[in-house]
Parts: sequence; C-alpha cells; structure tokens
Amino acid sequence: MRVAHYNTFADGGAAVLMLRLHAALRELGHDSRVRHRKGNLRLPDAERLEFCRSWLDRQRERIRQRFETWALRPDAPSFYGRYRSPQPTPPPAADATADIVHLHWVSQWLDLPSFLAGIPEHVPIVWTIHDMSALAGGCFLDFGCDQLGKKCGVCPLFKPPFNKILAGPEWERRSRALAGRKIFAVGNSAFTAGLIQKSALFNGVEKIVTIHPALKMDEFTRHDKTEARRLLGIAPGRLVLGFGAAALTDINKGFNRFCEVAEKAGQKLGGVTALVFGDGLPAAGSAQVKIHGPGKLSSPAQLSLAYSAMDVFVVTSRMETFGQVATEAQACGTPVWAFDVGGLRDAIQPGATGNLIPFPDTGQMAEGICAQARAGNLPAMGDRAAAWVRQTFPVEKMAEQYLQLYRDALAKK
Repeated sequence: MRVAHYNTFADGGAAVLMLRLHAALRELGHDSRVRHRKGNLRLPDAERLEFCRSWLDRQRERIRQRFETWALRPDAPSFYGRYRSPQPTPPPAADATADIVHLHWVSQWLDLPSFLAGIPEHVPIVWTIHDMSALAGGCFLDFGCDQLGKKCGVCPLFKPPFNKILAGPEWERRSRALAGRKIFAVGNSAFTAGLIQKSALFNGVEKIVTIHPALKMDEFTRHDKTEARRLLGIAPGRLVLGFGAAALTDINKGFNRFCEVAEKAGQKLGGVTALVFGDGLPAAGSAQVKIHGPGKLSSPAQLSLAYSAMDVFVVTSRMETFGQVATEAQACGTPVWAFDVGGLRDAIQPGATGNLIPFPDTGQMAEGICAQARAGNLPAMGDRAAAWVRQTFPVEKMAEQYLQLYRDALAKK
C-alpha cells in the first residue's frame, strides 16, 4: 500500500505520531512517505516541501499572521491562524497515484484548494485531527465556543468587525475545497472524535473513528527511580514532581499552575523537587520548591530517564485533546495527575494510574498527590500505569487500526 503523510512540522506531538505510524508501516512492508514543511528529518523517505520560496512570499505570510494576531481580542482564550502558504501548494506528482493521502497537522502550510486539486477525487483522504485547526475557520483550541456547528459566522476570538469577516469566509473557503472529497476522519481521543461530529465543516465525511496515539514501547525504558535521580543529579529525600512541554511559556500548558501545585505540595511535605523539561524555563524555584531543569529533551532515552526519576508527572493544561506526555510518563512507571479536560480521560485511569482533577483546582491536585505519597501508594500506581499503557497503547496496535481504516477507505473507493 502506498501512503503519503503530510505534517507541517518535523517535531511536536502530531509529528511524533506520524513518524511512529510511518515507521510501523515501513516495517510491515508498505510504501510510506513523509512530507513536511519545517524542521529536518534525516529519512530517505521524507521530503521537505516549501512553497514560499521568495522573500516577498515570506513577508506576505508574516504580515497576514501579524494582522490576525492584532485583530484578536486581548483576552481571546485560544489560538487562531488562517495563515498558510500564500502560494499554491500542489502535492508532488507521485502522490497523485498514492493509495492513501494521510493528512496530520497541516495548518500554517497547505492551501487546501490548490493541494486537493492535485489529488484525484478517487484517492481517499485520511485526516488525523489533533486539535480544532482542521475543523473550523482557523482556531486551534475551543474553550466553549458555540460556532463549531454554525460555520464560524461570528467568531468570539476577534474584535468587531473582524469577528464577522475572518473566520466565516475562511470556513466557506475550506468547505468548497472539501466538497465531494472522500474524507475519513480520525480523532486522537473520544473527545476529539466528538468535536469532529460537531463540526459543520466535516458533515460530509465518510467515517469518523478514534485511534489513540501510540508509543514504541522499546523506546520508553523504565529505570530505577533512585538510579535515575542519581544520573540526573537530583538530591534524594524529597518528592519529585514532574512537568514538561516543548515550550514552557505556552499559556495553554499552564506552567504557572504547575508551580502552584508544587508550592502547595511543598508546604504540606516540607519541600519538593520539581523536575521540569522544555524550552524557556521562566522560574527559579522557592524555599519550598527546588527546580531541576535539564532543558529540552528530544529523544525517548532522555525522556525515559526524566520520567523514571519522577514520583508524579503533572499535567496542568487548560486543554489537551489527548495528552501523549501522560502515556509516556506512565510507560516509565510514573503515575499522572492532570486536570479533567479534553481527551485526558482516555490517557489516564483515575484512581488507578493517576487522577483527574476539576480545572483549575491546584489545591485539590496538590492535596491528592500528597495524600497518596503519605500513604505510600505511588509506587503501586506506577506499576499499574506501566502495565496498562504497555497493553493499551503499543504502536503495533495503532498501525493495525490505521491499516484497517485504509482498507475500509479503499473498499469504498
């Protein structure tokens, strides 16, 4: 089977899922190819496609992005971006003869009308949805907007009059491009699949399924916690709370909320260590919280060591459509506490492998962690977490689910 994958970035959550699936398909003997815009993939079957080749194109793209940012309300609780390549983005000629074209996260890159015009109508499009960027008129995350099923006619993210002249026309433009196409939509969680069902833009899809992001279990090694802390230079004697994100300044990830949890836990336990990975560490700790920041961790080996050194991994995001870091931490024997938002209910077993707390109650989260730590329950929760994740989220299972979807799509061809 010939499959062409598209994702804007070479790294990040959507790219990780794509690359794990791509590798699994190649191992099974399928002709899988990767197309991306930004970053470097040192793979012979990956191709970087940049359609903005001139200085003028790049400036046009930057101006559009800055204008949309300026038009947003100051208190807009989400992220928005219609911006895409100002030039047509036709696919490589070889992809016109692919069996399946698989889109992942393609915002800030593909111009749907010109891209789909280069894919014959009989070729099925499988689209894995990681956030709302494909489902509406430009927003990435939804915190209660009622426009998803209303064609984004009045976008609450923008100041008037832009609330009526940006998202709505973009929705119409995308709708015309998708009309008549055979789209098979994949939600990365039951929550995301529910968003797809609500989206008026995806009313005509052939099928909606849920396929969870998976892990290559041999890449996430569970280390002894004492040894992992010694290797990372973390002093013994304190509870170790973990937090991680690609960018620690990402307001959705809520590093400030994690600091509140750590501070409150430190007050109850006489001090804690916060093991924090990611770019842009904005805090230096306090009397109750000693922060250990190894910086950005990119390889599974580095992540495995960090996760293994933690007693609890903490997710304080305002919204996660799944929560891949939660499954990674659990695979390394670390229970996870998170806010009960989005698709995190699919990634954690409350009471067994961690817990889910109403957003944004940092006090209840800290109290729950401390109670389990005092009772000595965290190691057993970590054992259950590792066993559950390894049984539920192996990459082989994900690959077979996608292959079955590909077969279903081709059967309807």
